[in-house]
Amino acid sequence: MMINLQSAQGEVSHDQRLLDCRADVEPALLQIIHEAKKKGWAPAEVAMAIADAADDYILLLANRKTTSH
Repeated sequence: MMINLQSAQGEVSHDQRLLDCRADVEPALLQIIHEAKKKGWAPAEVAMAIADAADDYILLLANRKTTSH
């Protein structure tokens, strides 16, 4: 699977960056769900697995910030 992401635009608001990032990442997310569905996974299962992995990654990033001081 090829993921083609655009470069982040640095001179926009934080909220706009998040919207732009979602618009850029969401097609890849839907492709992951589509591919997993072909392997027998329910879309809701895939979405929950992605959300769980994303949550773990956010916690890892937060932990790195607190330990890097």
